[in-house]
Amino acid sequence: MVVAVTSTAVQTVQDDRRADAVRELELAELERRARAGEARAFGAVLRQHQHDLRGLVWSMVRDSHQVDDIMQAAFEKAFRNVTRFKGDSSMKTWLQSICYRAAIDHIRYAGRRRHADVDEFVGMASADDVARRVEDRDRFTEVMTNLDPETRALLMLTAGLGYTQGEAAEITGLPIGTVGSRLSRARDRLRKDLS
Repeated sequence: MVVAVTSTAVQTVQDDRRADAVRELELAELERRARAGEARAFGAVLRQHQHDLRGLVWSMVRDSHQVDDIMQAAFEKAFRNVTRFKGDSSMKTWLQSICYRAAIDHIRYAGRRRHADVDEFVGMASADDVARRVEDRDRFTEVMTNLDPETRALLMLTAGLGYTQGEAAEITGLPIGTVGSRLSRARDRLRKDLS
């Protein structure tokens, strides 16, 4: 019995690895075709990365309507320039960089920051629990809002999306030392303001 479970578990891991390898090959092929200017392949690449791209932009502007506008502009710019993409970084990193810059440009030109309201909480045990959670979420949102958009983006890239500081530096075009110091100051400020 133990041998059967172990061999089944090993088989499952091997199957998962094969499936991941196939997905990576398919994505690499889509990226190659996208770089050649094929619109459908480019759209498929965008769909693969859309969640993370949208999360980055949302972390900066905090308004779903503005996110849609920024994403549209960024995707159009990326498509116009995809044949010039050299491949020095991953296509996902390149797309993140375009979305980041589009959001920064939007914030600079809009001259104001608008933030989404706190999401409604559902399924809480009691009204007191809901009130406490909303208060905690409101406080966190307030503290995050007080950070500049670039720092919020760095937090989203590293803490939210799991990028390294080096990858965040590549996406944002900031020196790695600047990324590290901004993240350190932001974490200190979050600890202080949330305690």
